[in-house]
Amino acid sequence: MNQKRSGIYFFLFTIIFLIKAFILRYFVMKGFENGSVVILEMSYVIALFLLIELVVKKGKLLVYLVIDIICSLLFFSIAIYSSYFGTVPSYLDLTNLNQVGSVGESVAILIEPKHFIFFLDFLLLIPILIIVNKMKKTDFILFKVKHLAWIFGVFTFSAILLFFFSKGDRLVDPLSTAAKKGILNYELIQIYHDYVETADADTDVTNKRIMEVKSAKKIGDGNALFGVAKQKNVIVIQMESLQNIIINQKINGQEITPNLNKLIKKSYYFPRVYQQIGAGNTSDAEFQMNTSLYPAGNQAISKMYADREFPSLPRLLKRNQYKTMTFHADDVTYWNRIQLYPALGFDKYYDKSYFKDRDKVGGFGSSDEVLYEDSMKVLEKMYKNNQKFYAHIISLTAHTPFELPQDKVSLELPSKYNNTLFGHYLEAQNYADKALGEFIDSLKKKGIWDDSVVIVYGDHSGLGGELLKDKDNALLAEMLGHSYSLADRFNIPFIISVPGQKAEVKTNLGGQVDMMPTLTNLLGIPLDKQIHFGQDLFNYENNLIGMRYYMTAGSFLHNQTMYLAGKTEDDESKSFDMKQHKYVDVTEKDNKNYERMLNLYELNDAYLKGLPVRKTTESQN
Repeated sequence: MNQKRSGIYFFLFTIIFLIKAFILRYFVMKGFENGSVVILEMSYVIALFLLIELVVKKGKLLVYLVIDIICSLLFFSIAIYSSYFGTVPSYLDLTNLNQVGSVGESVAILIEPKHFIFFLDFLLLIPILIIVNKMKKTDFILFKVKHLAWIFGVFTFSAILLFFFSKGDRLVDPLSTAAKKGILNYELIQIYHDYVETADADTDVTNKRIMEVKSAKKIGDGNALFGVAKQKNVIVIQMESLQNIIINQKINGQEITPNLNKLIKKSYYFPRVYQQIGAGNTSDAEFQMNTSLYPAGNQAISKMYADREFPSLPRLLKRNQYKTMTFHADDVTYWNRIQLYPALGFDKYYDKSYFKDRDKVGGFGSSDEVLYEDSMKVLEKMYKNNQKFYAHIISLTAHTPFELPQDKVSLELPSKYNNTLFGHYLEAQNYADKALGEFIDSLKKKGIWDDSVVIVYGDHSGLGGELLKDKDNALLAEMLGHSYSLADRFNIPFIISVPGQKAEVKTNLGGQVDMMPTLTNLLGIPLDKQIHFGQDLFNYENNLIGMRYYMTAGSFLHNQTMYLAGKTEDDESKSFDMKQHKYVDVTEKDNKNYERMLNLYELNDAYLKGLPVRKTTESQN
């Protein structure tokens, strides 16, 4: 009786998993395109179920239910992850589950009733199992499981062949690989690339080769502005979720970012710079600012290469007698910064243990006001001791879901913004701008401002994915005068204040990899002996930059074009004109730039793999 019933469990849960696999593909791929790979992937599940049938003698139903619960939670998590990041989480991302506590409120916004469909079967299973238990032995006319093994063995063999012939494929984008090979096969291929593949890293990665692939062009014969900020202190402020769309914008006559607007009028301002982060988000932005390298894409660089020694801005500046430090009000273990900071070569870090959670906002850490106030104490001491310094300050308060205590809200918004994500975002950025303005005033009063290069930029977008509702998009379109696009979403401000230099708006295209080379040019520090994928925005044009996480790898920005690579061969790539705010025909030049962008990623990844392991992975504070 039990053996017969276990046979029905086998078929019942096989059907359940097949349905869930198709639903997951629909959520992640926005459709069932190339859904036949789901059938092949099911062979792994069927093989597992056959093993249960042949090995487990008692409690088979419980084993099936436990597997169902685990996989349902996994599918649920993948669907939510994909709704925000627009890609497939790898097994590596599961190692970051311990970070959820800090972003719980942000995750909660993404959860919708439709995501709970993965648990619907648990309600239906109750009446089904009651019926099964009441049925008589003669009601079950099934093949013996051992006779079924050879049938499903064919499917398993086919799936293994798919994996075998795919394991050596170019693996630069999780979503496109999952679309072509299947989500489960993507995970297996990723594991193979990370732990089995023994191919040597490309040792012929040179700056000349990188620039040739990019086809970057030098502006003029010399190096404009080289060394104009030589020996100056360096203060770099990375602002949470700051997007360029709110710069110089007003709501009901109120400037959203009055202090940034004021700063721009006396600084170099690059309004066409774009985020290029990977899975590490803010920590990846820190990495790019300090290395001019691309992040790993499918895994936070702070996890994947935490044991390496990166050629970096802190190391360059230390060789020029600077003290280097970084400030972040969250716990240093968040996104494994406890290893990232020594990997980047910082002398010292200041985290939650220094800021003491004073004036804590949300689930993160101290407010931006406390961040700047307590950071100033360190900078002032350095300045008074005539010690040159590099300070990288990471703001935090304007983090998703952007909900501030009422006493920190200064922006008065019309009622149509009430209870909208965009409304909360504007309030949070207005607060962050106010805190920044107070910090700038303090730098000026203490004399530090006139002896420092100060850089301000956004780490990544805050408005995107399924966080945005129809009302948010309508309000955005009203403010922008056109529909909110990916070009708007990924555009971040990049501002450089240099003592004695006049303000200027520089409209050439740039990305986060370009920030370090642009800064070192001003400081008069050559980068010719250090591998970097960015270019000095004062002296080079015709840029080619890419994003490998929120868009399919190979997608790029070049001149006025944002090229969106298709997920599969059947999924057409798109070309978006960022000036006209509309899609245009894909050209042959676009396709060539796509291949060049993939080439850049391969060079970058080869270089990362070839970096030396640090002599010690212990951090110092």
